[in-house]
Amino acid sequence: MKKIEAIFISDVHLGSKGSNADELLEVLKQYEPKYLFIVGDFIDGWLLKKRHYWSQDFTNVIRKILSYSKNGTKVVYVTGNHDDFLRNYTPMSFSENIQIVDEYIWNDYYIVHGDQFDGIVKMKWLGVLGSWGYEAAIWIDNTLKRFGYKKSLSKFLKKNVKNAIKFITDFEKQAAYQAKSHNCNGVIVGHIHTPSNTYINNIHYLNCGDWVENNSYIVFKNNEFKIITK
Repeated sequence: MKKIEAIFISDVHLGSKGSNADELLEVLKQYEPKYLFIVGDFIDGWLLKKRHYWSQDFTNVIRKILSYSKNGTKVVYVTGNHDDFLRNYTPMSFSENIQIVDEYIWNDYYIVHGDQFDGIVKMKWLGVLGSWGYEAAIWIDNTLKRFGYKKSLSKFLKKNVKNAIKFITDFEKQAAYQAKSHNCNGVIVGHIHTPSNTYINNIHYLNCGDWVENNSYIVFKNNEFKIITK
């Protein structure tokens, strides 16, 4: 296994049929990190409230993370909007190595899911509706692939919906502003399912992406952040 300082994942959406938990598990098996940061929407509580769907792959990912903590990895779970049920109990700790929080500062980086900057999530019913519509689009995608179609309806919908939200809330600039207001040099977020490694107003902006379409994550090694897409 590769020893690294930290690995960052977000938007795994366990409980959604679109979650690529099996591929995430293969990635986690490759690393031995000192820190694992889960940057929100690890569990899709919105969907699980409506119907029960849970695969063995989801359980295997959780077991791997528990194995990490048992072997000394510090696991920091930052809550998101799809797992906002946890916010009723934060901050809390499970054992010495698992911490659940709403935000976190590490190495001068402000770590937060990012739904706080997303105007549409304030209208929670609209966010839930969007989640259901997105999962339906993923199901349509999987069906179309069986007939040889390569274009992604879900990616098209997500991209256009998120661009509209970004136009209204200016998500990335707000994330950078929040990092600066917390006296940090950078910000690490998820939420918009768009992996990114850039600078905004001299603030290092990193977005983990997701495990629904992009299968992306961030590693930190030798004082360098790197986005990897599986």
